Amino acid sequence: MKKAFKMAVMIVGAWLFTAGNSWASTVVYDQVELFQTETIFTDSFEIFDAGSYMATLTDFEFPEPMIESGMSVVSATKLLGSLKAPGSFNFDAMPGKYFVTFYGFADVSAPQLGQYGIEISSVEISQVPVPAALWLFGSGLIGLVGVMRRNNC
Repeated sequence: MKKAFKMAVMIVGAWLFTAGNSWASTVVYDQVELFQTETIFTDSFEIFDAGSYMATLTDFEFPEPMIESGMSVVSATKLLGSLKAPGSFNFDAMPGKYFVTFYGFADVSAPQLGQYGIEISSVEISQVPVPAALWLFGSGLIGLVGVMRRNNC
C-alpha cells in the first residue's frame, strides 16, 4: 500500500510538472508582418483559458530598425496593455474575444534601401508559464499529506 501511494504521488507530480510546461507554451495569437513604408492593423483573437498572458512586439531590424512601432491589447471594455516600442507586457484575461492593434513606420530614407523601406515585425500573445516550482511545491504537499496520513494510522 505504501509503495503504491508513493508511486501515485510521483506519477501525479511528474504529470503536473510536464503538463504545466506544455500549457505554458500556448500561443494564442501570432502575426509576422513584412511591410513597406508604414502599416497599421487591428485583429481579433480568442482566449479560451483564464490566466496570465504576455504580449510581445519584436522588431527584426531588417534591414534597419523601424522608426516607430507600437501595439495594444484591448477587451470590449478596457485597455489591457500597450507598448510604444518593441518589448512585452503581461495582462490577465478571462475567456472571450480580444483585439490587438499594431502600427509600424519603416525608414524610407535609409540609403541602402533606395526608394523602399522594408521592415519585419512580429506580434505574439502567449500564455505566461506557470513556474515549475509551483508544481513541485504541489507534489511535495501531496507527499507530506501522505507521510502525515501514514503516521496517523
